[in-house]
Amino acid sequence: MPTQTTEYRFQPPRSHLYGRGQPRCEGQCLNNDPTGRRAHNPSLFRSRLSQVLANVSSYLLILDLCIAYSFPTVIIAALMDAEEGIAVNHDEASWLGSIAYIFQPLGSVMSGTIVEFFGRKWSMIIVNLPFLVGWILYSVSNSLAMLYATNVIIGIGIGFMEAPIMTYIAETCQPDMRAVLTSIPSVVVQCSFFITYVMGMLTSWKTTAAINVSLPIITVIYVSQMPETPIWLLSRGRVKDAERSLCWLRGWVTPDVVKEEFSQLVKYNNSTKKGAMDNNAVIQLTVLNASEDTADLFDQENIDHSKPEADQTENNTAQANEEDSQESHCSLETWKEMLRRPTLRPLILVNTYFLVQSFGGMASIRPYMVHVFREYGMHDEAEWITVGAGVLGVIGSVTLVLTVHWLGKRLISLLCMTGNAVCCLLLGVYSYVVLYPDGVPEHQVTWMPLTLFILFFFFSSTMFHVPWMMLSEVFPFRTRGIATGFSAAVCYVFLFTTSKTYLDMESTMHLHGVFFFFSAVNFFAIVFVYFRLPRMEGKSLEEIEAYFSGQNKKGFLKK
Repeated sequence: MPTQTTEYRFQPPRSHLYGRGQPRCEGQCLNNDPTGRRAHNPSLFRSRLSQVLANVSSYLLILDLCIAYSFPTVIIAALMDAEEGIAVNHDEASWLGSIAYIFQPLGSVMSGTIVEFFGRKWSMIIVNLPFLVGWILYSVSNSLAMLYATNVIIGIGIGFMEAPIMTYIAETCQPDMRAVLTSIPSVVVQCSFFITYVMGMLTSWKTTAAINVSLPIITVIYVSQMPETPIWLLSRGRVKDAERSLCWLRGWVTPDVVKEEFSQLVKYNNSTKKGAMDNNAVIQLTVLNASEDTADLFDQENIDHSKPEADQTENNTAQANEEDSQESHCSLETWKEMLRRPTLRPLILVNTYFLVQSFGGMASIRPYMVHVFREYGMHDEAEWITVGAGVLGVIGSVTLVLTVHWLGKRLISLLCMTGNAVCCLLLGVYSYVVLYPDGVPEHQVTWMPLTLFILFFFFSSTMFHVPWMMLSEVFPFRTRGIATGFSAAVCYVFLFTTSKTYLDMESTMHLHGVFFFFSAVNFFAIVFVYFRLPRMEGKSLEEIEAYFSGQNKKGFLKK
């Protein structure tokens, strides 16, 4: 559990000037030193670099999460109808590919509580434990029951990770960086799929699991060196720690450089706790041109110059203990916030997006890709096509990173959903005309379904991370951890349902019926996104909160 004395060391920027014989400042520089010189703002590269380095911790968690998420694809391909060792039939394969999903909601719901109690940083350390245990058990599994048990542990671990990852990204980056930093995980996700498929081709699945044991260990070491988010520290009354954290995240600067932004954070934290945010004013997390009057007001309201700093520190600690006590008695009230408009509206938006994405095709067939390719007549190339799907996933996620800031999540979603709907429709037509009812013909034009699958993989991977990006920005701070965990839990219920039922759907509806169903879901998704998803790029978290609460819709044009 984090202590109250956590500190984040930083060096003053190189552009800071010192007089001859003047000692170097240790992070408490004044606006005006005896020589009349002031610390300069860091370079744009430096301020960006610190935010990227901090969020690499989240990306490492995502790498471990998604390798575990895609690992059943490798296991099922190796064990389905195997002639020796562990072998699974269709029914057992459906459980192996989906059982983790039904336990992920348990971890997701708990993750919301964990991230609020322990904080974002320590939660990101704790959640690595189930993965460490899971990868070790995978590497020594010798029975189907043991694989099921390991999948349960991994599933809970995946659920644990959702809330810490998304809240940390949202609370450490500036608004103009948020679109890029929240889209980079899509590249990490698809790279992890590619890595998993390649390792499954080059080594046995047990060896792959043994190699993956190193991932949670590396992640814990890295995360331990990163700062906690400033807004969480403020919510616990740890003002000095919050200021140090913000200095770290804005380029290892001195407190006077982030004074204006920090004052806005304090005001937002106070308004959140009082539940009395001004309906007509939007408080910016990052204010680059805040007035000097605001900064002076912060000094007057939050600093008692008649008391020594030691007394102020004691007061902060006492305040933190009192607030922690209050938080423990307000958990029911926090859950009630989920039913209020600022949280309920984005909750409906995100979970409906998860619903249509889960039943839109890719999530259903991912554990059974090798099987599906063989059903379409691509027997010898099926495993290599799976690796190619990983490459296309990386290309699609890079496309998202490069275009999301300009096109926006809304337009990207509409384009990709249209592409998915058309591809699934044509795959259904091909299956009905060529494959049904006689099965795969002796002479088949396999380039046609292969081309459609290539386009389908590209569009699906491009939009795959969009709802996860929304998790990091649509919820208000007070319910962000719990709402994120709850949404992730709902998502995994959908994933369990679609993965567990795919083989049954295929046997009942045949391939063409399944892909016609996927096409219909995507056409519905197009209508939903068109009417319900606004453009949020470049907006602060407070502006987005005000939009969903109905206070301010200016600038959220659906274009």
